Amino acid sequence: MVKHTKAFKVQVAERHLTGRDGYQSLANEFGIARELVREWSRLYERWGETIFDPSYTAHSLPFKLEVLNDMATNGLSRMEAALKYRISSPGMISNWRSTYEREGVEGLAAKPKGRAPMARRKKKDPEEMTEVEKLKERVEYLEMENAALKKLRALVQEENARRTGSRRK
Repeated sequence: MVKHTKAFKVQVAERHLTGRDGYQSLANEFGIARELVREWSRLYERWGETIFDPSYTAHSLPFKLEVLNDMATNGLSRMEAALKYRISSPGMISNWRSTYEREGVEGLAAKPKGRAPMARRKKKDPEEMTEVEKLKERVEYLEMENAALKKLRALVQEENARRTGSRRK
């Protein structure tokens, strides 16, 4: 979810860039951090309002490394790097840097989104199974069946108790 809309960011940046208001006065008026007004103004001045369009781009590992390397070799700040590489959020660069320091290059690689699929156990062919494996499988099946029957019995008893109005003691 976006906390501030594109129109709001453009409005704040334009008001600052027209020279009517300073960072602090805009921050106080809109109840936002002074640094946000500064970031939005600089990004808007350099790239225009398209910088605030929602972007669902997953940056590649080489791109992230290029940004971090450029910051290290040329002493760029987060904001300068964001302006140079057209990154709408300097905070994202901070996340990359801390992840890189914690986990190394592997941490910057894109991770798959969503829930991991459940691993399915592959059943062996009954002819290939040893006697012990067959017995273990049979015990597992009977335990599941037993648990299901216990649950069914409890549900039936609960339903009967609800109908008769009596409680189990």
